[in-house]
Amino acid sequence: MADAGPTAHTPDVVCLHGFLGDPDEWRPVAEALAPGLRCRTPPLPGHDGAPPPGQTFDALADALWARLAPELPPRFALVGYSLGGRLALALADRHPQRISALILEGAHPGLQDASARAQRRRHDDAWARRLSTGSWLENLDAWYRQPVFADLSEPRRRALIQRRAGHDPQHLAATLRAASVAGQPDLRPALRRLAAPCAYIAGARDQKFSAIADDLATQTPGLTVVKIDGVGHNCHAEAPEAVAAVIQRICTGEHP
Repeated sequence: MADAGPTAHTPDVVCLHGFLGDPDEWRPVAEALAPGLRCRTPPLPGHDGAPPPGQTFDALADALWARLAPELPPRFALVGYSLGGRLALALADRHPQRISALILEGAHPGLQDASARAQRRRHDDAWARRLSTGSWLENLDAWYRQPVFADLSEPRRRALIQRRAGHDPQHLAATLRAASVAGQPDLRPALRRLAAPCAYIAGARDQKFSAIADDLATQTPGLTVVKIDGVGHNCHAEAPEAVAAVIQRICTGEHP
């Protein structure tokens, strides 16, 4: 587990990357945090050089917790982007006594009807088949041309493809099948149950997840919603200092 903190006795913040991501992408955020916050950045299952353990969302969450729990203090803050945010919310619901704060970035809380789940399952299965066959670089290029990444510039897209090229496509395809939103429970009630301070970050240019943020705000009393101007889906990569500022405020009780 990567560690960007100064001592072993400062508060812990665990940052979870998204699908296709890696722990080092959190380093600019970790460097922007105040010295009093110790930042840990573990790899997600399926992104650590090994195939994902199990074939369901719950299995991924169980495996991630089994790896995290022994290394962490009794209470810690949990931050997650996209898939990492979905797993963070699931872990916070299962182990609320361990969570001092929860910050989600561009994370889907879950689908609420059977037809949407079926449609998403078809979508993710098709992508999993595509990722596991043909040219890995061409498939990555196609992935980052989906509507949710429409704000990416060509240089930024090329940089992401180059960074993701080291992943094993078979592992990632299996992870996508297991981690599909189609198989994730609706975690909106989990967010409402959590007593710890919670925040949701979305890029102002990310229309889909900005709308999700607004919806969650109406349903979740006390949820802090922050929309970061000028960025799209991947806020911590595009605006690490702004994301670090949100983490800092929530973890220290200084809400915006």
